[in-house]
Amino acid sequence: MENTNFITFLGFLLVLLLSRICVCSAVESDVHCLKSIKDSLHDPFNYLDSWDLNKAIEGSICHYVGINCWDNGESKILSIKLASMGLVGEFPRGIRYCTSLTGLDLSGNSLYGAIPSDISSIVAFVTLLDLSNNALSGDIPPDIANCQYINVLKLNDNDLEGEIPSSIGYLPRLKTFSVANNHLTGLVPAFVSEQIFITAENFAHNSELCGKPLKGCEDSWIWKHIDRASFIKAFVTGWVLFFTLGLVLCLFLFPGNSINKIVSLDTWKLTSRKRRSTSGNEEEISSQHHKILKLEKFVTRMSLKELQNATSDFSEDYLVGIGMLGKVYKAFLPNGWTLAVKKLNDWEDLEDEFVSEITTLGGLRHRNLLPLIGFCAEKQERLLVYKYMPNGSLHDWLHSEEDEAKNLDFPLRVKIALGIAKGLAWLHHGYELHVTHGVISTRCILLDQNLEPKISNFWEAKFWSKNDIALSWSLFPVAEYSGLGSYKQDIYCFGVVLIEMVTGKEPHELTSSRNLFDHSPCLLDADIDLLGKGVDDLILQSLELACECVKFFPNERPTMLEVYDALKNISQGLRDWIRTIPLSSDTSKSDFYSLKSIKDSLQDPSNSLASWDFSNAICGFLGIEGWNPYETLDLSSNKFSGNLPPNTANCKYLNFLMLNNNNLTLVKGDGVEVGFE
Repeated sequence: MENTNFITFLGFLLVLLLSRICVCSAVESDVHCLKSIKDSLHDPFNYLDSWDLNKAIEGSICHYVGINCWDNGESKILSIKLASMGLVGEFPRGIRYCTSLTGLDLSGNSLYGAIPSDISSIVAFVTLLDLSNNALSGDIPPDIANCQYINVLKLNDNDLEGEIPSSIGYLPRLKTFSVANNHLTGLVPAFVSEQIFITAENFAHNSELCGKPLKGCEDSWIWKHIDRASFIKAFVTGWVLFFTLGLVLCLFLFPGNSINKIVSLDTWKLTSRKRRSTSGNEEEISSQHHKILKLEKFVTRMSLKELQNATSDFSEDYLVGIGMLGKVYKAFLPNGWTLAVKKLNDWEDLEDEFVSEITTLGGLRHRNLLPLIGFCAEKQERLLVYKYMPNGSLHDWLHSEEDEAKNLDFPLRVKIALGIAKGLAWLHHGYELHVTHGVISTRCILLDQNLEPKISNFWEAKFWSKNDIALSWSLFPVAEYSGLGSYKQDIYCFGVVLIEMVTGKEPHELTSSRNLFDHSPCLLDADIDLLGKGVDDLILQSLELACECVKFFPNERPTMLEVYDALKNISQGLRDWIRTIPLSSDTSKSDFYSLKSIKDSLQDPSNSLASWDFSNAICGFLGIEGWNPYETLDLSSNKFSGNLPPNTANCKYLNFLMLNNNNLTLVKGDGVEVGFE
């Protein structure tokens, strides 16, 4: 009896253990599914930020955006609905790990590429599959007919081609099926499901589709057995000969009536030409629609009305800049997002530039490239929508009349240059197809809230294969002007940008004064505000690197990878220099360096900061209050002028910064209470 009880007890423990293992497996599998989706899709509007998969526990993922579970206490996903979120990428194959999935809605996004040919192995048990309003291309895979449980299949408003697989008609549970607004051809399949209701709207705007409920297909003997091209040629030839013979007979046999007939013929031609003109306009509209569908493969299409509302109808109050192609406006969406809208000039033809920007930048994703969020093409308006960069362009920081350049100390300039080089090196060497920018300058380098650089303006960018002629032609300077040698042309332009950053001068100033392009650099060329702070040797290294980039013969210039590595070494040198700064016991290195930058940046006519001797503990400095660490910096009533450097924010324990009764320019930061009058 005791043995029987013991065996029963062991059996109970085994069942409990197995059930727990199954649950854990379901949790792990579904979390892996969501992680795969999040990693494979670009999420410009950050809808999926709430998917904190590093902290996912049983039941937690059921509360994520777009996720429904069978039971909120477990993590078995029932359905995924990510409609109209602006997601960009190919169909996420990782969905296969959601093994209990019965519904998938990815409509209204910017998915591109082909529907997987093995779709039934990815979503085997779905009853709803909605991939409408995307930019999917290629054929509809026959394997989709193996999703035997599917009730709703929506593939409309994509860029699909080829025939509809006849096997779809044999889906026994199908109730809703739509493939409108694609480029499908051939025969509409016959459906066996008694529950489905099919109308012409389900197949609309596929001009080559035929069969019930659309127009009938041509199935007569002549079209099956005679080559159409040959038949048409023979028909046209015969008609021309017949018309010529009839005209000759009319002229010779009935000369009086022939003139009237010719006049009538001319009138008919004019009328016909007008009709063809009208038909041509319709074809142009159709072509425009097709082009927009192609562009939607790359980024989200946005409505003109939405952007007008976000910019108060493009009010001058929202204007933040004017570029070569048009004006840039700051846009505020109802959900709180801030975007930048570039409204292309309507007085010049910029269609090629508009398309090039979307098809190039829209397909590239890198932390140092400006994110292109969407576009608008309505009537004559062409607009490009980007992520808003609050710190404007690098050119404005270096050459602004408000003297913002004084806020860019040398370590910060190196950080920005390193980011630009990283982005260009990725374009030249890291992407599957190499990309050259063509027009790199400080005006097309934008800075985000952390002064991280973003490369913009890709309308002159080009894609190259790995063995392209541009590499071999780059030996000759003439290639710079022929459109070839574009890799080395980018490096030349980057060298000019680096010279601007180190000297603080515009390119035309460099060529009109002491010319860096014709001689070896020296510290006399550098921005005087950068010198004398312990990093002069690194400044000289930066100038030497810039001069390597602008050498006359392109083959003598380094590659962008070599430039990036050189800048990394300079950046490492800066970090080593900071480590050598003597520190007191009551402050961190970031605090110490920030206070040193403050002293260097402020104009101090009364020498109030003379007591800031950095060989001693900073707690005795003028204005420092609090001990280990300090919390208050009071510099009020000292006649200071100028700007505080951005890295003042690196004083991580600072809570109160008092600057009233001075003559300073200051932008309030988060987390620090500022007294400023």
